[in-house]
Amino acid sequence: MPNPDFTAELASIPYEHVIGEPLRAAVEANASASQTAAEYIMELGFTDPVVGDQEPVMVDFTYSKQVIDDVSGDEVSEEHVMSVPLLLLLHIPYFEVENVTIDFNVKLNSVDSYARSSQFEVDFSREAEGGFDVGFVNGKTRSSVNIGYQSSTRRGKEIKRTYDQRVRVEAGSIEPPEGASRVLTALETAITDDVSGE
Repeated sequence: MPNPDFTAELASIPYEHVIGEPLRAAVEANASASQTAAEYIMELGFTDPVVGDQEPVMVDFTYSKQVIDDVSGDEVSEEHVMSVPLLLLLHIPYFEVENVTIDFNVKLNSVDSYARSSQFEVDFSREAEGGFDVGFVNGKTRSSVNIGYQSSTRRGKEIKRTYDQRVRVEAGSIEPPEGASRVLTALETAITDDVSGE
């Protein structure tokens, strides 16, 4: 009986799917994370006017500041309002898949089977005919014997396959891309600090 061809068994495994599908999922996860960050910026950071251009959503902070009055020379309290773009106060969620580890184990077992069976049959039959004729016995006898013997042998080989796959994904927060950093830098110029009422 030929030896099992484990090399051919291993070659028949669709590694392009075993390895490719987790990597494809990681790429799609990165694309989805980038799209989520872009939607986050547009939905929270900018207005959505019916007409006109989008503008940054601003948050106003009111605080008091002690200053010297130019006319009287006394210390007075001034109310100030600082307007800051909302996006500068929020953490923009930038994540990406940093590492994908694929553990794929294949276990191949070769099982040989051997079975032998035999059957022996004997069939015996006898027939007799006879009569009586003035002191003589006439008769005849017929006998038959049938003997049968059957033997069969079966051999088989089976390769059992066991697969075990584990995928470990590591993701982490990353720095904003260059374009997002430039947008945040431009928004810093929109910060205003004015005296209330002026």
